[in-house]
Amino acid sequence: MREECRGLGRRGATAAFVVVSLMALLGMVALAVDVGMLMKVRSDAQRAADAAALAGAQDFLTGSDPQAVKASALNHALEYASRNYVGWKYVDTSGVIITDSGAHYVGNSPEAYVQVIPAEYKVRVFIRRATTATWFGHLLGIDFVPITAKAAAQAVNAGEGKCVKPFALPDIWKENSAAQDWVTTPQNQLPDIGPKGKTSGGGKDTEGWSYDAGSDSYIRSGDATITDPTKWNGLGSSFRNPDTYFYNNPGTYQTTGTKYYNDYGRPVTIKTTDPNTSPAPGYFYPFVMGMDSSSLSAYAGAPTGGTKGANWYNWNISHCNPIGVSISDPQVFDTTTADTSKPGNMVQKTTKGIDSLVSQDPLACWATFADPTHPGFMTGEVRKRATANGPCTQPYANWENSPRVMLVPLMDPSQIDNGRLKNLKFNNIAEMFLEDQQAKKDPVVARFLTFAKGSKTGPTNGSLIKILQLVE
Repeated sequence: MREECRGLGRRGATAAFVVVSLMALLGMVALAVDVGMLMKVRSDAQRAADAAALAGAQDFLTGSDPQAVKASALNHALEYASRNYVGWKYVDTSGVIITDSGAHYVGNSPEAYVQVIPAEYKVRVFIRRATTATWFGHLLGIDFVPITAKAAAQAVNAGEGKCVKPFALPDIWKENSAAQDWVTTPQNQLPDIGPKGKTSGGGKDTEGWSYDAGSDSYIRSGDATITDPTKWNGLGSSFRNPDTYFYNNPGTYQTTGTKYYNDYGRPVTIKTTDPNTSPAPGYFYPFVMGMDSSSLSAYAGAPTGGTKGANWYNWNISHCNPIGVSISDPQVFDTTTADTSKPGNMVQKTTKGIDSLVSQDPLACWATFADPTHPGFMTGEVRKRATANGPCTQPYANWENSPRVMLVPLMDPSQIDNGRLKNLKFNNIAEMFLEDQQAKKDPVVARFLTFAKGSKTGPTNGSLIKILQLVE
């Protein structure tokens, strides 16, 4: 009898153990189901944040003033966020509240928070679902779990450009010469272009200063070793925008040239005259461009005889050469033809190439107007004329694909020694709109837009490709 009771006790203990084990197993299954579901919702939110950030940041690839496209960047980010499911329902972007601090342009909606940072060409997106219901968590008192995901996309400067023009342009620097520093401050203005583009004499409408390695200094825009952007003085920086002054007559001060926010829309002369011993703003140096063997069809009509000489240089001005031109990599400098190390010898070929380039889009023009975002500054945009002599007022859709929107490589002016290049490395590739060259010896006038944010993929696809980078 006692043995039978002991057997029943063992069977009862086993049953209790099985019940406890099943409860634990079911609890783990329930937990796994809820965790898996929450991870799926979190993955949905991350995908929506990534897509929204990339969609917004693509607006910074157009070459437009980043302040001018911040609203469209915000709208595109919200639009793409709303197209995505998170936890089996769309992201709610209704009732957006917009705030603008200048540095940050923000849109806040129930489930999407978008922060546009124009100065960094960046769009940051938060996707949030405040109440994601659990299936079994309520047994433990957890009925809802909040879900949040973050992403940021940025249009970064290109390390390589295609369809780059074959003139190496010395970047702008900080002029410290006592005689040529606009007398009162070292914030050297790059003045509006004077009559027929004259570039000497030191007056208001001329650039009367030249690079002196012994006293002048140069820090390119975007220099990663200088974390304070106010220290940058190359093209594309804010260096030339303070309220500086120059002497008109001894003892008389006048304000200097027009302000352009981060130089957007600033006129830059690309001068075709001999710089002699020192570079002045805008003097350029022709360099040799090779051929891309994988895109031979792009060279239809190119001069025969290889990639040397003035005719090849001329063709590269008026056409798109799809070979990549890299930042920091050494380039080839043409010394094989009639002393082409002196740009003055290339005046005729430069003029011919520029004329051909302008003729491909003759009605394109640059309209300058007051910057609505930055009082006291000027800005502008590429437009069209209805007729050759008409006003520059017509909208120009997809203007960035115009052949007159060109990529120009910038170089450190210290690379020039006694009018010759010691070596040739580029540190930025500028996107510029070509205005015109009125006469053979007049400078080429271009408007600085931004820096290339990608490489061109082919001879007919515009100046940039749509490559963005997720950075957060």
